[in-house]
Amino acid sequence: MFSYNKAVLLLFWAWTCALAMAQSENSMLLPEIETIAEQRTSLAVEKKIILDHFQETSKACWKQFAVNDCLFKAKQQKYQALSPLDQREITLNARQRVLKDSERQQRISGKTQETSKDKVMP
Repeated sequence: MFSYNKAVLLLFWAWTCALAMAQSENSMLLPEIETIAEQRTSLAVEKKIILDHFQETSKACWKQFAVNDCLFKAKQQKYQALSPLDQREITLNARQRVLKDSERQQRISGKTQETSKDKVMP
C-alpha cells in the first residue's frame, strides 16, 4: 500500500530517469551529426574542384576548332566525376533522415511520457 507521497516520488524518479536516458541518447547522436556535416563539407570541396576543372576545360574548348565535341567530352567527364559524389550525398541524406526521425521519435516519446504523468498526477 503506497501512500500518495511515495507514488509522487516514484513518478518523479521515473521521469528523471527517462529524461536522463533521452539526453544521453541525444548526446550519442550528436557526434554522428557532426560527422555527417564534416562529410558534407568535404563533398562540397570535392564538387567545387570538379566544377572548377570543368570550367577550365570548357574555356579551353572554345579555343579549339571542334568546340561541340570538346564540350561534350568535358561534360561527360564532369558527370562521371560527380556521379560517385552524388551517390555519397544520397547516402548521407538517407542517414540524416534516419537520425532526424529517431530524434523526433525521442521527442514524441518524451512528450508522451510527460502528458501521461500529468494525467496521473491530479
